[in-house]
Amino acid sequence: MKRLLSFALAALVPVMLGPLPAQAEVITAKLCNGGTITIPLGDDAPAQDPNCHPKGCHAGACREKDKRRI
Repeated sequence: MKRLLSFALAALVPVMLGPLPAQAEVITAKLCNGGTITIPLGDDAPAQDPNCHPKGCHAGACREKDKRRI
């Protein structure tokens, strides 16, 4: 009985540790037409417009700039 309990606790060790971290640089997804798309991961985000505050932007246009023209 003691040996069975030890085996059961040993089987739970991977559950307690969880998944190991994986280093992924890209995500590759299959498309419906049989092609694939590769999405790079990382901090390579495009720079934002320094003249436009994020709260004033909508659909790629800056509302603050539109108010100044009127």
